[in-house]
Amino acid sequence: MSTHNPMARTWVCSGCGGDWPCVTRRRELRAEFDGSRVSLGLYLAQFFVVAAEDLRHVPSGWLHNRFVGWIRSDEQASPYTSVDVLVSSYELAKAHSPDPGGRCPTCGEHTDCWVRISPEPPGFPIPLP
Repeated sequence: MSTHNPMARTWVCSGCGGDWPCVTRRRELRAEFDGSRVSLGLYLAQFFVVAAEDLRHVPSGWLHNRFVGWIRSDEQASPYTSVDVLVSSYELAKAHSPDPGGRCPTCGEHTDCWVRISPEPPGFPIPLP
């Protein structure tokens, strides 16, 4: 029996505090449903439907990836959650946010910056928290 179960209404893992299904639970589910992806998909789809009701503020695509999108992958479950990706993206964009002169503080001139969100300078300034 797993200790990595979803907590009601929040869909946070009771075992590690990550988004459920967490990396550990995904590994456990892969082992439990070994060779039966369809059954695993049906099992997780029931959670996906309930979570969509509870987490109305979360985009449906994110919920899909979180609950069933990872099933088709033959690789190990990703160690990164959607929050990890968002935080990393924010830090990257913040580090490359142009100064008042339109220059990237990391890359130099605006034409050298590969992170530019808008092709036209000064780009997209990221507000600081």
